[in-house]
Amino acid sequence: MVTIRPMEEGDLPRVAALTIQLGYPSTLEAIARRYRALVEDKACALYVAEVDGTVAGWVYIRGVVLFEEDARAEVWGLVVDEQRRRQRIGEALMQAAEQWARAAGFCEVRLRSNVTRTRAHAFYQRIGYSTTKTSHIFCKAVSP
Repeated sequence: MVTIRPMEEGDLPRVAALTIQLGYPSTLEAIARRYRALVEDKACALYVAEVDGTVAGWVYIRGVVLFEEDARAEVWGLVVDEQRRRQRIGEALMQAAEQWARAAGFCEVRLRSNVTRTRAHAFYQRIGYSTTKTSHIFCKAVSP
């Protein structure tokens, strides 16, 4: 059975390991720093999926206020343990994210997914999401 609940500090070692599976090498210290910056932010939510007492996945959703479009919720991260995929854990996490979005007053949930993640794209389509556009992400480092 899958239990979805808010992420807690004690989950962070497992969350860090899952973040690496997602393709973002992170240390526990970096994950803890980011968690502490987000946990009190009412504009976002962090949930974990627990199976048999172990964190098997996480999702990060955030409200986004834009100038050019109406505000919306965006999933900024979702991962399910490689050994636990195809067990509806991702679907349960996305349902929790969608419930948070509705409760926060958002009418739409969006997410971005790397073009190489074809299995993830099939998953999102299966749970009712559709591709609305493709784009490039540009980045430039700036000094603080």
